[in-house]
Amino acid sequence: MGIFEKFRKNKKEVTPGGSPIYRYEEQENREFQMPAEMGRYAGEIEAQFAQLFPDHKSFVFHELLSDLVHIDVHVICPDEELPFYVLYTTGMSDLPMTLPEEIEEPELYRRSELYLFLPGDWQLGKPGDVGTDIPPEYYWPIHLIKFLARFPHEYKTWLGWGHTMPNGPGYAPIGEGTEMGGVVLTAMDKVPPLKTEDGTTVNFYMVLPAYKEEIEYKLRYGMEKLEERFMEGKVPLVWDIRRPNLCPDFTEVLDGL
Repeated sequence: MGIFEKFRKNKKEVTPGGSPIYRYEEQENREFQMPAEMGRYAGEIEAQFAQLFPDHKSFVFHELLSDLVHIDVHVICPDEELPFYVLYTTGMSDLPMTLPEEIEEPELYRRSELYLFLPGDWQLGKPGDVGTDIPPEYYWPIHLIKFLARFPHEYKTWLGWGHTMPNGPGYAPIGEGTEMGGVVLTAMDKVPPLKTEDGTTVNFYMVLPAYKEEIEYKLRYGMEKLEERFMEGKVPLVWDIRRPNLCPDFTEVLDGL
């Protein structure tokens, strides 16, 4: 099974921990749609990350063919002062996401981008490389973050803090070399929301790979409790795709999940 099968929005449910569940099924008969605009806030987003991680080499994996939104993945390279890669998207915030009616102050949450940290020895290539230049065992985090960035626009939904997404009902591994079967979105103070020149708020959410038991623990007890587990277990913010499962004892079967 590939990274996150195609979905179509279905009815919403709520977990025992109070988290909304959005189920999706494969879309049918949707035609390819060129983006209405490209890089609306890209320059301002790049400037913010350059300020947060100054004086480091960087390059961009430019998307060659875009459906709905043009998603580029920017790479800030590691060095002696920054021992890991920083990857972040631009283009996800070109369009507003579709928020539930119950969200208060929706204008604060409609536009977002994603980021993640990869180990400094991850082989991400060099400026000018395209996806096919990178071995699949190293390219898959780029494919994953691009998928996630397009997902809310393709399925008319939204992504935000505390959202989790399994790789199918069986939690298939999300990439080569890992047993983690999904992702969780969190945030850190170092990457604050951006207030753009036109007054729009763009949020930034960190993508962390997670095990089935961790995701289902969150569904049962809520994101705050999962973050407590992560803090106690000192979950690395820089991806360690072979890290220990921090909820190995969670075996509860959640009805309807």
